Amino acid sequence: MKNELLEKIEQELLGKLNEVQRQAVLHDQGPLLILAGAGSGKTRVITHRIAYLCRIKNVAPYRIAAVTFTNKAAEEMKNRLHGLMGPMAESVLVRTFHSLGLYILRKHAAQLGLKSGFSIYDSNDQEALIKKIIKDLNIASAWMTPKSAAERINTARDLMRSPDLMAEKGDRYDEEVVPVYEEYMRRLRANNALDFGDLIYQTVRLFQNHPEILADYQNLWRYFMIDEYQDTNHAQYMLGNLIAGSHGNLAVVGDDDQSIYSWRGADIRNILSFEKDYPKCLVLKLEENYRSTAPILKAASSMITNNESRRDKTLFTRKLEGEKIEYTIYESDQEEAAGVVSKIRSLKNKGIPYNEQAVFYRTNAQSRVFEEMLRREGMAYLLVGGFRFYDRKEIKDLIAYLSVVVNPDDSISLNRIINVPSRGLGEAGLARLEAHALANSTTLHDAMADAENLSGIRAATAIRRLHGLFEKWRGMDQSKPSAILESILEDTGYMQFLEKDENPGESRIENIQEFSNSIQDYEETETSPSLAAYLQQISLYSAESGTESSESVNLITLHNAKGLEYRAVFFTGLEEGTLPHVFSLEDGIEEERRLAYVGITRARELLFISGSRFRRIQGSYQPRLPSRFLSEIDPAVFTQSPARRQTSAPFAARAMDRAQVRPPEVNDLRVDERIRHKSYGPGTVVEVESTVAGLKAGIQFDGEEKTRYFLTKYTPLERLEG
Repeated sequence: MKNELLEKIEQELLGKLNEVQRQAVLHDQGPLLILAGAGSGKTRVITHRIAYLCRIKNVAPYRIAAVTFTNKAAEEMKNRLHGLMGPMAESVLVRTFHSLGLYILRKHAAQLGLKSGFSIYDSNDQEALIKKIIKDLNIASAWMTPKSAAERINTARDLMRSPDLMAEKGDRYDEEVVPVYEEYMRRLRANNALDFGDLIYQTVRLFQNHPEILADYQNLWRYFMIDEYQDTNHAQYMLGNLIAGSHGNLAVVGDDDQSIYSWRGADIRNILSFEKDYPKCLVLKLEENYRSTAPILKAASSMITNNESRRDKTLFTRKLEGEKIEYTIYESDQEEAAGVVSKIRSLKNKGIPYNEQAVFYRTNAQSRVFEEMLRREGMAYLLVGGFRFYDRKEIKDLIAYLSVVVNPDDSISLNRIINVPSRGLGEAGLARLEAHALANSTTLHDAMADAENLSGIRAATAIRRLHGLFEKWRGMDQSKPSAILESILEDTGYMQFLEKDENPGESRIENIQEFSNSIQDYEETETSPSLAAYLQQISLYSAESGTESSESVNLITLHNAKGLEYRAVFFTGLEEGTLPHVFSLEDGIEEERRLAYVGITRARELLFISGSRFRRIQGSYQPRLPSRFLSEIDPAVFTQSPARRQTSAPFAARAMDRAQVRPPEVNDLRVDERIRHKSYGPGTVVEVESTVAGLKAGIQFDGEEKTRYFLTKYTPLERLEG
């Protein structure tokens, strides 16, 4: 007979789960794929499975690791585990992918040729270094900017491509970037630094080059779990496979219908081909949704079935009642904003607070009309995913000061603040210091000590004094970062500098005060605080931002909406060219449909869908067609009489007069005709279809086997004779 205590624990961990959730929790050996539909309780399954392994199967907590993509998701997982396991949850390793990489690399810095206290460069630091490299290498490529080169270097590392592999497998643009890539990696090491791409790339390389280190982690983490598996790139995919390689206890959770980040490297094939990697894996589908009403789920399910690259699953709910979806066509994007804001206020009066309402849109640019309308109506709003606290200029300045205290070799951080506040150092003087450092194979920091002995540096005394200040701050107690920050502010006069700044300085001073608060909070919660560890910790903060308030309406792009939910969602801009986006009409329709799916499934109780007949684009009104996704939604989920305003004749006339719609160059294509596309070259029309969005043509281009599809309204084509 089972021990009564064990029975009680089992009831606690399994009692409130549905049958499929229970199967996932009980699976304790071998690979596991959990296809978790939107709102199906995936976090509950992950945390209950970990707790079950520890409390029932007696797996030591430190032998379990779980990774996800955001700090918010990791913190939620930790909190739930603590509620299920108590203090023993502290031994379970729950981190983001980048945090996991940092955790490993800090222990093995020497194998990478790094010293302890290495810096972590963000995207701004990365682009600053690449800008210098492009200049130093005298590269005059018309297309290559620091940003474009950084994007290609980051993509190469996501694909686990070294500079040599980038040259071998990339396109001609990659070939041009290779020397920049090589020099960038060399200078990172010279600066005793890593960047975000390195945190995964170098961890995989470490495991590949040091099998004994890999074996240690395989033995340490006997159970490895990956959340949001559909969002993994190739490097993250390899990391998971390497760690689970010896025991196969890899559990991945995800939803291919919510794969919307291909533009940043996510590869949907990772989740679609999991059984090929692990033929003996158990596959479970979580299809019961606990978030949304039946009409909302029916809308999402009926639309997403039009995707071919997906696994068959259908969300359902026991909440059989629910308001139908209201679909409104407005005359313009301004009228759409006015109508949406009016409904938001109406819902507030009916008891739904502003923070439980959200406006979704496809692109950041669409937020402008909503922001203006909300301000006009005196309603507060939160731009979710807006400017982050740690990205504000004054905060980045102080982080740069602290980074140089920890790592004097960090020339990027030093370059940022060597003349902030102004010390009279011009570009010529800085170039003289950098040339001296290069000629003597030393760092910019060390060159500052010789500033007074160099010609052409008018601010030599001030620069030499700054070098002395860094020596002073470095000599302070590193376990008291807040005291070092206070000294920096006092010794540099940074606060006075802000007060004299032309821009309003009050909010910036408040930001610095909050920054000091964050350091003090860190010191109070860490048993062994250090400035280096604090800087490495805050470098991992993701793009989640903003403070919630019951008085703030949420404005958010579809990409930022993933993982969130609201009582009422206003899904705007459902028009061809907007959603699906004009740049995705040729090859990206399925991901655009997944974006729409994500938007719909964020709504718990009420969903309002809208679009406009005319939208201001590049200064003029242009007519829009309803999104094709609308025709894919089961019509039974809409209200019987969707609000459809009649076109105002004067408005329509003025809009059409101002419209600058480029007429299609070919609008009467026939099968077997020969055409030319500006990018793909000559080809043959193999299919022609009339759709709600206009004429769709299937074209097979010379030298290609697959057929590409285009809306001729958006794709200029040239008809070829013969």
